[in-house]
Amino acid sequence: MKFNHSLVCVLAILGVQAADVDAADHSRAETLYLQICFNCHGPKLDGGKGPALVDAYWRHGSEPEAILKAINKGFPGSEMVAFEEALPESDRIALRDFLVAKQEGLREVVRRVYPRAPFQGKRLEPGLFTAVKPISHKRLPENVFYLDRNQDGVLRGTAKIHVREPGEYRFVIPPRGRSSIYVNGKEVFYYDDRTKKHRHINETFVLKAGVHDMEFLHEEKASHRFRFTGALRHESGKKWPLNGRSLQGNVPKIIAAEPEAKVVRKSIAGLPPRALLCLLPNQVLVAYNPTDGSVLHAWHSASINQTPSLEDRSAKPSEIKGMPIPDTEREILESDTLRFLRYEMHLDTVHLVSLVDGEERTVIIAPEGTQSFKVSIQ
Repeated sequence: MKFNHSLVCVLAILGVQAADVDAADHSRAETLYLQICFNCHGPKLDGGKGPALVDAYWRHGSEPEAILKAINKGFPGSEMVAFEEALPESDRIALRDFLVAKQEGLREVVRRVYPRAPFQGKRLEPGLFTAVKPISHKRLPENVFYLDRNQDGVLRGTAKIHVREPGEYRFVIPPRGRSSIYVNGKEVFYYDDRTKKHRHINETFVLKAGVHDMEFLHEEKASHRFRFTGALRHESGKKWPLNGRSLQGNVPKIIAAEPEAKVVRKSIAGLPPRALLCLLPNQVLVAYNPTDGSVLHAWHSASINQTPSLEDRSAKPSEIKGMPIPDTEREILESDTLRFLRYEMHLDTVHLVSLVDGEERTVIIAPEGTQSFKVSIQ
């Protein structure tokens, strides 16, 4: 089966309840990802031209139904095409399960806000909420808890905790108002600033790899903004935030050079859609066209002002910041038939692998000095 790589940024959302992936399906799904999805979402699922597949933000929802709909139907007007006819159902499900196995932290976060009066003088527990109608009910695509500005009431949140590393966990929450957290139906955290300390709960609990249920109940003094902060902490010290803010506005992010080379896929004015941006440790950025095997442009002292391409975060395109390096445009690979296969990072170099007249060839882009680069072919 042949795939059109310019059309297959299909997996911009994901998340499922089952974290156990059959070994054969896992291998098949990983192969599919590296054949189809990596061009837009990166070989490590950390994003490029398309969004990252391992962060907490899932614009279209992280529920299993929403994921399958996205994979099956795609999104008209975008590069995410429908795979309902292109792949058998077993492949689509395997690919979904492979990706969800990479998730960590909170997913499927839903926030309900209730009036305060029914809960006055009562200890917060899930059973109290069944007879009370919420003021609002909202899925939070950021997968962290927050209240809208000047929103008032008692918060009841539900979520799935995705665990990749089993072990001991506990919640780290500074005292504020009153909070109660249940994991898999058991209360593991309780705090109320109006009660004595010996009544408070902050248990260490064991979680196996997989997906776990979480319920979060919280009330604090009325304010123009949500003041709760907290995190889920693993025994290794790694943390996942419980609170955050809405990402419905601009979330600019600067991609800067690091000790190892990296490849970035972003829409840049004046560059073809499939251009690969090779950022080297010496802050040299090289734009490579995998379609014809040529260097398009290069800059030194460079970085990328990356605004996420999700429409509801920002409409501003990414921009390259840096000083142009003159006379860098050149054709590297000359052939009658050229098909780009993959890119790889090896310490401070980028390896761009193509099939040239039926033979696999690798273009290596490496730093040279502080403001230049060199190209070689293997």
